[in-house]
Parts: sequence; C-alpha cells; structure tokens
Amino acid sequence: MDEKGKTDRKKLGKIVFASKENMDLLTNITWDYMQKILDGILEKEPDTIILEWALLPVDSKYWDKCDVKILMKANDEIRKNKVMERDNISEEYFMKRDGESLDYSNLKFDYVFENDYQEKTMEKIVNSIK
Repeated sequence: MDEKGKTDRKKLGKIVFASKENMDLLTNITWDYMQKILDGILEKEPDTIILEWALLPVDSKYWDKCDVKILMKANDEIRKNKVMERDNISEEYFMKRDGESLDYSNLKFDYVFENDYQEKTMEKIVNSIK
C-alpha cells in the first residue's frame, strides 16, 4: 500500500511477476472475488456487457459467455516501448512480465485489430463492427 492506502501496483508487480507461484497465488486470492463482482453485474445487466480484460482466462465461464471476441494486437516492439515508458520499467522487467501474460495466439476471435496507438484505432474498430 502507498501512503494513501492504495495498492502500489509497481511493488505488487515486482512480487507477482517474480515467479509463476506468486502469480498463481495472487490469482487464487482475487479470482473468487472478481467472479462475484462479475456475476452480480451480469445478473443486473444481462444484455450488453463489454469486458476489457487482458488476462481473461479462456477456461473461465466468462470466455464462453462472450458473444463476440475481439483481440487487440500490437507490434511487439512498439508495445514494449509504450509499456516501458508508461510504467517506467526496464526492458528486463517488461520481458519477465510479458512472459507471464496469457497466450491468445491459438484462439479464435471474431475480430482482430492492430493497435497502432493512434486515436484512429477506436474509429477503425467501430467502423469495422458496424
């Protein structure tokens, strides 16, 4: 926690991405809570829900409930540089963290978009789905 009582994401990230065991521990601690929140939202608003979730487990019940699955891809080098700048992290730390990310490469998506980190990206997406 920082001085304001909020989670220090950088410190947590260094702990979580230090090992697969730490990542699994955090997932096990948070997953039940996250499912309760999502289930509550889905009960109240069942018609249209958009989950923007970089780490949505494909073996979760939410993956199968999605009517439309969209993948936002990005050039690895551009993504790496953007994340390193945004999070003020080293390339070594980025590579370790990125290595723990889920692999979506062999999954089927309804739409795949290249995120070029330009404002027009969202416009392209909206126009493609219409």
